[in-house]
Amino acid sequence: MNYETVLLKTDRLVIKRGEKEDFLKVYEYDFSKLKNIDGVCTLIKQDKEKIEKLFKGGIKKYYSKIKKAHMFDWIVYLDNKPIGNILTTDEDLSKKIIEVSFNMHPNYWGCNYMKEALSSVIEYLYSIGYNGIICTYSDGNLKAKRVLDKLGFKAYQIVKDAFQSEKGNYIDEYKVIMTKDNWFSKTGKLFKIKESL
Repeated sequence: MNYETVLLKTDRLVIKRGEKEDFLKVYEYDFSKLKNIDGVCTLIKQDKEKIEKLFKGGIKKYYSKIKKAHMFDWIVYLDNKPIGNILTTDEDLSKKIIEVSFNMHPNYWGCNYMKEALSSVIEYLYSIGYNGIICTYSDGNLKAKRVLDKLGFKAYQIVKDAFQSEKGNYIDEYKVIMTKDNWFSKTGKLFKIKESL
């Protein structure tokens, strides 16, 4: 498997490796405060130092670490402006399943940009050999749920009391899955590739 974060394009978007400044713009706000946990969704500026620590040693070193960790990390661009981030976290090579996480700057919510970007990333991940993609959203994160529902992800697992909110409430997480066969039957876009003997 080649863990190179490659350039992808859609009708409106470019999805590629980012620069430190792009990550800082995408993560301008603290995403944990935007998930509507405890009925609260607020724009609170992110502590930039948390993001900058990831890039100690420069962007090349960062992407080298990402590659060694068997991950991909894309920034989503609209008209050369960074508007979102899609990254992979865990993979199960025995089942050829990978977990994908995503964030969109709140200025660009409601325009279907993340659905478009995720579709391109999903196509790419299936083309390099994955058979399933898992995404996770938490109680209250209705925007992420809506995107995943539109794409056709199906229920896979509920993690009860995955974490505790600031108000002390226990929050469940929902894992959803899209298999390569389901994606192919839904979109008709992905050609099945014969595996060599």
